[in-house]
Amino acid sequence: MTEALDSSLSGLRREFGSDITAITADVGRVLGERKLADVVAIRISPRPPADAFHMTVLPPLVEPAVTQTVHVRGGHDLRGRPLARLDLEGFLADLPGILSADARNVAITSVGSTASNDHETRIADAILGHDRDMRISISSDFYSSVFRDRDYTAILNSALMQTGEELAVMLEAAGRRQFPAAHLSFAKNDGGRAPLSRLALTPVHGLRPEPAMGILGAATLAGIPEGEVILCMETGAVVGHIHGGLPVARSLIRQGFDASLASNTAILEPYTIHHPVRAGIPSVIADLREEKETALPFGLVPTPSAAQDAALVGAAAAPLTAWIDRLETVSGRADLKRVQNLAEDDAQSAAVQLGATPGQTHIIESNVYAMPYGNPGIVRIRVQAAGEASADEEHVLPTAARGATP
Repeated sequence: MTEALDSSLSGLRREFGSDITAITADVGRVLGERKLADVVAIRISPRPPADAFHMTVLPPLVEPAVTQTVHVRGGHDLRGRPLARLDLEGFLADLPGILSADARNVAITSVGSTASNDHETRIADAILGHDRDMRISISSDFYSSVFRDRDYTAILNSALMQTGEELAVMLEAAGRRQFPAAHLSFAKNDGGRAPLSRLALTPVHGLRPEPAMGILGAATLAGIPEGEVILCMETGAVVGHIHGGLPVARSLIRQGFDASLASNTAILEPYTIHHPVRAGIPSVIADLREEKETALPFGLVPTPSAAQDAALVGAAAAPLTAWIDRLETVSGRADLKRVQNLAEDDAQSAAVQLGATPGQTHIIESNVYAMPYGNPGIVRIRVQAAGEASADEEHVLPTAARGATP
């Protein structure tokens, strides 16, 4: 893999030289194919599951990666109030035995972590105080109102962290050899990108970026920042939407009756004969099939500029993206506006921390959702910000260059 990467980057350097100021790598397929590392799962709740029926059930892909499950007394309710005092003393007494195995990866999940991450972070600090080299993933970094989703996401993220580290080191070394001044990033499944250093911390966001990159690339080639994008592949036609120059995303990757993955991902739905045609909304049709002898289904006609390399163009055009997704307690409309504005400021600050130019970030999505089950005064704030680093605001190569083969 290293030799192939060096060869590709060397060819790009010979072809374009210093014109390349940013490189975005799609590592989704590698992350999906690598064997998952062993994980110790630490679950914080007021009491252990009463019986097998109440046990957290993980998808078959991930379940074998969990070599040990540890219950710690604690957790919070939806308002962030402790449900039980954290049994940190008991955990510290058991910690040497918990970490005596070969597993270097830990996933920490807590009831109520969407409202307070205090118990998760205290457990994480205790582990790092015992061994600074442990890889730790905590579920409050991933938003879902469902404990099972957060548990699954934290465990999968932890199991991928070693692969993420290895990929980041390899890509960093190869990139620096050929393009020492370029910004190095990895493609995310929301249609954005993140600095390569984040791949070792949140590799789960690098899974399955191809749909988002296909939407973004087709829209970029057609010059449409708002509208719908229809992708036609051998498996059928699917449709997504572009808003503010980025794919419209949901916060979960659903997997039937299995736990959902709490990672923002582009929404892509099957295109059917009943698909509504809305006047005034631009539409891009990208024929991504390898064999194009037969006509597209439903009488679709390809948009000429939406070429075969749409996903590659999407990766090249992807901006830095950051999300704020959290619960807030509000007492009225003015208070609601205040916490939403604060979330927007935090999202833009997060984008700047990733490398975006201060003052050049913008809000893609800013929504407020009421919480169900009779929780007055509690709302969910979900905000996405995007921006570019100053050196790569024009980092997409010209169309002719995109078709070149190193």
